[in-house]
Amino acid sequence: MKSSLIQQLKLGNEYVNLWPERVELSRYFAQYQAVVACRFSKKYCLPLALLVLFVPIMAYGSAYLNTTSVYALFIASLPAQALLFMAKQSKQSLPPSLASWYKQGVERIQQHGASSPDVKFTLTKPSFMDLAKLLDYSYRTMKH
Repeated sequence: MKSSLIQQLKLGNEYVNLWPERVELSRYFAQYQAVVACRFSKKYCLPLALLVLFVPIMAYGSAYLNTTSVYALFIASLPAQALLFMAKQSKQSLPPSLASWYKQGVERIQQHGASSPDVKFTLTKPSFMDLAKLLDYSYRTMKH
C-alpha cells in the first residue's frame, strides 16, 4: 500500500520523536546519528534558509534574488528530505544481530511484568520503528 507524502513525513517525524535523546545510544546504534542529524535539520534549517535568502538581498540588493532563492529552497527542503529518509528507514526490518537483541529486550520487559497495554512489541520481523518503541519504552519506564 502506497502512502502519501504527508503520511510519510508524519511517519518519519514519529520515528525521530520516538528515539530517546540519550548520548550513549550513538555508541550502540548507527541509526541514532541519522536521528540526531534529522533533529538538527528540523531545528535549524528553516531559520538558516531565511538567513541565506535575506542577508545577501539586504547587502547587495535584488540582483542576487535568483541565486539566494535556489540556495534557500534547497536548505529549507533538507528537513523534509531527512524525514522521508527516516520514514523509509523506520519500515526496514532489523538486521539479525539487532533483531536478536530486540527480542531479548522484549523478553526482559515481559519478564519484569512492566509491559504496558498501550505499547505492543512485535516479535516477528521487527522493524527499526519497533526498536525505537522499545528504546523509548525502556528509557521511560525502567531504572538505569
